[in-house]
Amino acid sequence: MMVDLHCHVLPAIDDGSESLEQSLEFCRVALEDGVSTLVATPHQKPGHYDNTPPGVHQKVEELKSAVHQAGLEVEIVEGAEVYCTPDLPQRLREREVTTINAAGRYLLLELPYQQMPLRPEETIFQLKLAGVTPVLAHPERIAYFVADMKRLENLVRLGCLTQLTGASLLGGFGERARDYSVEMLERGLVHIIASDAHDTVYRPPVLSKAREVAAEVVGAARALAMVSEVPRAVCEGHEWEPWELPADPPPEPQGFLERLRGLLRGKD
Repeated sequence: MMVDLHCHVLPAIDDGSESLEQSLEFCRVALEDGVSTLVATPHQKPGHYDNTPPGVHQKVEELKSAVHQAGLEVEIVEGAEVYCTPDLPQRLREREVTTINAAGRYLLLELPYQQMPLRPEETIFQLKLAGVTPVLAHPERIAYFVADMKRLENLVRLGCLTQLTGASLLGGFGERARDYSVEMLERGLVHIIASDAHDTVYRPPVLSKAREVAAEVVGAARALAMVSEVPRAVCEGHEWEPWELPADPPPEPQGFLERLRGLLRGKD
């Protein structure tokens, strides 16, 4: 069974599910698709969604109870989609953000969609020093990464994991996001595929079709791991060693004139 690491299933807490009834329908839709675990990841974005860890925990417990009463065999795991701010390491130390399963081991990290993030490498470094591995949410929809995939690769080399949104791979966010998603897969820069579900119709909690498309690029075994083994390890707080990134292709050999100009520049 699959694990959906990014899902806005908690009712009336952000821009996801609007009611408990809709949250239960989330669970039904997920189960029908083969998803047995939903990680509830409401936004934690200062000034927009001021969801506190105690508030998230309470909502998770309420949903767990409702799921049990409804007889739905789906696991709800506590989490959050944490917005990246320069003071994030301090917010983490002061327990103002929710890590995955509240275990202090992994954190689903959202960078701004359009603006240039402030010192992302420094933030990642500080989180890693604190023993927390960031999971970058939907980098294929973040302008900073789309403009230059090397930026994403650099953060992965610093120790980040990445979460690709299934709908992006299926073209749900346009051709650019789809093409970028495929290139991410080809370059070994995808570790987890999740739904980022916000409702049950337009952005539902389903993963099977995206897994099938990913399998055409990276093979069935790795695609399955992206929706099962890897997100399960994250939920359980286990260490997981990312796949080795392919080496950069060697630079193309320069012609005689280019080499000569290089030598002349070296004498300036």
